[in-house]
Amino acid sequence: MNITLFGATGKTGILLIQRALEDGHHITVYARTPAKLSMKHENLTIVQGELAELNHIEKAVKNADAVISVLGPTTDTKGLVIADGTKNIISAMKKNGAKRLIATATPSFKDKKDRFQFGYAFAVLMVKSLMKTAYLNIVKTGSLIIKSELDWTIVRLPMLSDKPKGGKLHIGYPGHGTVNLFSLSRADLASFLLDQIEDRTYLHQSPVISN
Repeated sequence: MNITLFGATGKTGILLIQRALEDGHHITVYARTPAKLSMKHENLTIVQGELAELNHIEKAVKNADAVISVLGPTTDTKGLVIADGTKNIISAMKKNGAKRLIATATPSFKDKKDRFQFGYAFAVLMVKSLMKTAYLNIVKTGSLIIKSELDWTIVRLPMLSDKPKGGKLHIGYPGHGTVNLFSLSRADLASFLLDQIEDRTYLHQSPVISN
């Protein structure tokens, strides 16, 4: 398949590229700083651009069978750059007829299936209080995606680790006793995200996954 990836230069992005190439996919990555990607492969295409550059994003998603976004705000994020970039990604997908969007978020973006769970509620409160810009980006990004009319899945994440792939995945919603805040390996995350391209189990859903 032809996959377009946003957020490619982070740890999870690198793992996604490696796994996609191993599985025989063609992957186009959108990167502000392509020099951060040292790998080369005949099935790897790099498009340089900023999230504000809609014309470059349109080039990246052209002919995409699926788009994966692991974009996320950091403590250095200014304004709603992630949310605004996601808006451009959605616009470019619609223009090019790409329908499948898989994106990551955190439990700061709430799902109607969520129930109260103290650990999650406290963590979200801390993010909202201490990292308001990050919180607003996450919430607005999720809202844009669910209103997009695309075939979307939002995968919400606990704290990530660099442990190897192979941990059992727990998939569910806060307050149901199925997922936790503290454990998910990036390797398992990368595999799960790629599996969602064809697996429609969580179509139009936003589960939390953990080990």
